[in-house]
Amino acid sequence: MEDPVVFEEEAGTFSRLHPLERPKFGDLLTYARPGDTVHISEMFRPVRGTGHILDTLDVLHRDRLALRIHDGAFSAMDLTARPPRTGSCCPP
Repeated sequence: MEDPVVFEEEAGTFSRLHPLERPKFGDLLTYARPGDTVHISEMFRPVRGTGHILDTLDVLHRDRLALRIHDGAFSAMDLTARPPRTGSCCPP
């Protein structure tokens, strides 16, 4: 197993930017390959509202990336199992 690659921002950095506009998230998306798992300490670290969550999940699903949230309200859910805006169980 390979060592994980970490894309980490300093606390408070870019807090008002949409997660998809954050430089480190862009770096992560450039680096990640289909089948990779993105690990986030808490969902509300990179996102600030429902729209941000849905936009982020859309991109992760599009790129076929799994998401693992380690703490908080979403930690027990598989949010990338189906496209968030359609609820469809199967990719197109």
